[in-house]
Amino acid sequence: MKTTAVFFISLFALTMACGGGSSSNPGDAVNEMFAALKAGNGERVVSYMSESAIAGMEGQLEMVKLDPEASSAQMAALGIEIDAADIPDMTVKDFGIAVFSSQMMASVMSSGEVSIGEITIEGDSAKVEVTTTFPDRTETHVIDVVMEDGQWKVVEFGLNM
Repeated sequence: MKTTAVFFISLFALTMACGGGSSSNPGDAVNEMFAALKAGNGERVVSYMSESAIAGMEGQLEMVKLDPEASSAQMAALGIEIDAADIPDMTVKDFGIAVFSSQMMASVMSSGEVSIGEITIEGDSAKVEVTTTFPDRTETHVIDVVMEDGQWKVVEFGLNM
């Protein structure tokens, strides 16, 4: 059970590492990602993930695939509904959509607010200063964002939930 808890904490931290979609600037990518997380719109969240952020989820999915039945039950206990029969053929994007569409994720994110500070753009890379406010704390972080296929996508999001 401890391993499962560490897995989901790591996955949640990774969740904060996603972004992109049809945003016109790096700050929009961050705001739109948060809006998608709050809405439980996993497909939209995944559209904001950089390729490296998606690849970073591969390890979590491989852990889930080791024991689909147990993983499905453990995720269901956390409000993430994934059918064990679907896990063996699941892609990383499918996995992300399922996790980010969960009621648990929307519930956690619903109490948060985001404000964008300084944005520094250097070519196809950017750093976005973001202040997150949750009921128990306010923190400021710098988020790495990259341009991929003409869209800004969040690569790394150093948010401690």
